[in-house]
This record gives sequence, structure tokens and C-alpha cells, in this order.
Amino acid sequence: MEEGSLYGLPDHTLPAISFRDHADDLRRFEKFAEELGVKTHNTRISRYTQYFDDLTDGKVIDERKIFKNVSDARFQSPLDWQLYLLREVHELMWILRGLKEHAPSGIEAKIEKIVSGSDFAALDKNTESRDTQFELRVASYFCQSGCTVDLSTETDIIALTDKHAFFVECKRIAGIRNLKDNLIKAKEQIICRMPKKYESRRAYGIIAADVTKLGFSHNGLTMSMTPDHARDIIQDKLKSIGEKVLALPIFSGRRDIIECLLQIHIPSVVMHPPTTSTRFSSYALRNYKVDKKSVLAINEFYKISQAGQIADKREIPSEKLEYREYIDVPEGTEFSMEREPVTSILLGTKVDDLNLESIVGSIKMNGILHEFTAMELQMVMRRFKSDKIKYFANNESERVEILLQMFAQRYPYQNSRY
Repeated sequence: MEEGSLYGLPDHTLPAISFRDHADDLRRFEKFAEELGVKTHNTRISRYTQYFDDLTDGKVIDERKIFKNVSDARFQSPLDWQLYLLREVHELMWILRGLKEHAPSGIEAKIEKIVSGSDFAALDKNTESRDTQFELRVASYFCQSGCTVDLSTETDIIALTDKHAFFVECKRIAGIRNLKDNLIKAKEQIICRMPKKYESRRAYGIIAADVTKLGFSHNGLTMSMTPDHARDIIQDKLKSIGEKVLALPIFSGRRDIIECLLQIHIPSVVMHPPTTSTRFSSYALRNYKVDKKSVLAINEFYKISQAGQIADKREIPSEKLEYREYIDVPEGTEFSMEREPVTSILLGTKVDDLNLESIVGSIKMNGILHEFTAMELQMVMRRFKSDKIKYFANNESERVEILLQMFAQRYPYQNSRY
């Protein structure tokens, strides 16, 4: 989080899809499944739909009544629930986006498998459903790009363009111990299953790996200062994993295996502007010991992998944000700071039993309590010169300015809701 202070404050909101569109897409997914003979009643899909319908209609939601078997400590506040649900639903919406363009061969069995999965990936002990869902996530790139896609063979995905046949093996990597085994297995599967030519097209192998749990062992969410900060947190994880992958012999001796595509799929809370989103972040490792024809295949797959850059026509456009110029403090506002931990943080001394999430101060304004953490204090200290920090350390009565600076840091825009 400390790096986040180096990012410029955004001056526009992010484009977004309404919750009504989320619910509508889920109903389209249900209809698609039902037409294939796959029942969605009383499955996770129907529960997702109920949640987003209730959210759209402004109903008071009791998540534990909808998702009755969830007792994990990670599911506490309404925001926790919403983020985990966005993760699930955004992946289904992405899959649907491809299926609307092209329904692959073998899709019936795949849809039946993902519908039967548990409600949340973070709690999924039987990985088969999410493994299949990852295959469909990758297949969606090909479907959206106009490829003919086959999911009915031993190979996870066979995708045909006018010139090339791509044989894709998909793996979800749960930890560093099985990184090598899974990727080498994917290479061996491609070698075993991929011919030199397929339906008059030269064939190329691609390994696709979801490394979300390897990058973020809690399989939960990320927090960041800005959208660019969120992007870089995840990209840094991917690059670190990529360095380990490059040390493996996944390309050696095979010029027809052209790429290993790493992906992280994770919900993100962004502070500025206040946003919740799901990021599908990719990092491509390419085999550079290839011939000219293989380079053409690499370039074509790159264009296919950019399908996510195409904006959804339903997006709510971004809006201009106005920076806050002042804080109007009403009469009766109450200020409070914890004396000892704040003094220690200002002096740079260690505090026992204090973590970044510990509450160190608060402002009660218009009946609303705003509590600030040690992390926010450390971040706001960068706004002051060293002599000013020393002054605050020695003069407790002057620390209201610190509280107001933390307030402005959390709510930097003129029309912030608080």
C-alpha cells in the first residue's frame, strides 16, 4: 500500500456496468444453460441472480439467507460479500460474452459442470468446477474473436482461425509446489495431443495458467490507492511468478509451443475514486526460439488476447471529478486520537500489538463516525516536513490538523459521500 502514494489522484470516475445489467446477464446465462438442458434452479447461478436483483431493487439484503452454507470469516460486511460475488459474476459475464458470439462444440458438459460448483471460489474444495470455468474464460477470448472453438476433445481448447489451429491446455495453480508439475504436464499434454497440422492449418500449442491463488494465497481481494496502483500490484505478482516459470523447460525442444499465458482474476477495492472492480490481468511469456511462421501465430494470438480491451456498450461513461478545496467542519464535530500509538508513529518508534489496520484516531461529523488507521496516518505523514512531524509529536493539542489531513486523504473529491 505504501507505493500507492506515488500515484496521481485520478480526475475521472471509472466506466462501470450497472447492477441491473449484472442481473440481466445472469438471467441470459440461465436461459442459455436451460436451452442446453442444464437446470439452474437452486444453484449458485440462481442465488447470484437473486442477490443482484435485490441489490438493484434497493432491498435490504441478508446474504446469509441467500448463501446459507457460507460461514467463512472473510465474509463479514456487505462490501466483503459484494466483492466476492463480483468476482464470480464478472467471470460468468465474460464467458457469456463469448458464448453469445459462438457456442463451442462440447459446451453442454462444460456448462453443467460449472453450474454445479460451490458458490464461491475462495471456499471451493472440489476444484473441478472452477477448473472448467477457467477453460471457458480462456475460450471466451477465442469465441469473441471469431474463432471456431471445440471443447469436446481431450485437449481443453482447440481454436481455429483462418490460418492457425491453437491447442490450449489450461491449468489452475494453487501453490508454488505444483507450479512446475502443472506446467510440465500441460506441455506433455500438448506434445501428446497436438498434430503438426489440424484441418489444413499449422498447429500451435499454448499453455494458459490461472495463478490467482499462487499470487494471493488468501484467494480474496486486493486494496489499492488508485486504479493504476491496483493494476501494478497484480502485474508485479504476475512478473514475479513469470520469472519462476521462465526457469522451467516449458518451451525447450518445442518451437510449436509458442506461449504461456499467466492470468490473475481477483476483486479489487480502489480508494480513489472509491470503486469496486474485478481485474482479469494477464502476462504473456513467449517462446522466442521460433521460426517466422510461428511469429505470425504469436501475433495472431496476441490480437485474440486483446478481446478484453473492447468496451461493453452498456458501460456508464466516466465523469469528471472535482478536487476538494476545503473541508467545511460543522459545529459540534468531535475529534479523537490515541495518544501513545500516534506519538510513537510520529517519532518512528515501535509499538507493540499495533498493525496497519489499528484505529488511531476518529472524527465524528454530522453524526457519522470516521475512524482512521495506522496505515492512513503513515500515508498522511508524507505530506509534512520532518520538523512539522516532530512538532506534532511534542504537541498533542495540535494534532487536529493530522485528523483533517487524513479526512481529506480519504475523501479528496468535492462531492465525496461521507
